[in-house]
Amino acid sequence: MITGANGFLGTKIAQRLAGEGHEVIAMVRRLKEYPGLQHENIKLMKGDVVDSNSLAAALVGVNHVYHLAAIANDWAKDFRDIYRTNVEGTINVLDESANAGVEKIVVTSTAGTIGPPDPENIYPVNEKHVRLVDFFTDYESSKCMAEERIAQYASKGQHIVMVNPTRVYGPGPLTRNNGYLLLIHNYMYKPVCFFPGFPQQTGNVVHIDDIVDGHLLAMEKGVSGEKYLLGGSNVSFVDLFKALEKLTGKRAKKFAIPVWILKTIANIHGVRAKWFKLQPLITHAW
Repeated sequence: MITGANGFLGTKIAQRLAGEGHEVIAMVRRLKEYPGLQHENIKLMKGDVVDSNSLAAALVGVNHVYHLAAIANDWAKDFRDIYRTNVEGTINVLDESANAGVEKIVVTSTAGTIGPPDPENIYPVNEKHVRLVDFFTDYESSKCMAEERIAQYASKGQHIVMVNPTRVYGPGPLTRNNGYLLLIHNYMYKPVCFFPGFPQQTGNVVHIDDIVDGHLLAMEKGVSGEKYLLGGSNVSFVDLFKALEKLTGKRAKKFAIPVWILKTIANIHGVRAKWFKLQPLITHAW
């Protein structure tokens, strides 16, 4: 079973498993036609991770669970919803999986729980890195709380593996959660490509197909209670644009938005979000 099966990553995992001949239970909050989930080996089940009864119904006869459902956002109308879904929802999945006799669970977390490298640390961050700074968002904080609960359940014998993707990109929907795809799309098709004003700062990006591979390998070979960083290449915006120019032959117009402008936008949208409960374009945390 896959929770959050209609998401960017959930759809890709469902497609891969179904294509390999596995029977996939795709748990979604609303039953409708999802283009990426139309396969004879994929069965849609309506459910929500905050609803234990719907989880129990979806888990009947299930051997393996990929738990991807989460509020992967740095803002919510009620920030408590992030914790309900990401922490309490995860606990519900673990409890109901135990009740259903599920053999293995892979939980998708985030590299954000591990945190940035220490200022004077010249070594790459790994899974054992001790975070020395506070969490930047409620999303990161909630995912860390979920990881703590997962470790407790695994210590009692339940087979649970965590995976921590970095910044994922690849073919899919043009949404905030696929920011690098948006940037590539704008580079290729917009008159001007705007990007944050720190062109030399390096971040880790990984292709969606590699993330799918990582999930399947975690299910097959992962050690219970362990977590695995799923990363790709460390690149800056300058590196990205050089690669795009080489691949496309296009030298697009680019404009780095100064950080002070980004902060001003965050201020304005912060007030707008508070007054009207509307998703901000960017937040201070972002």
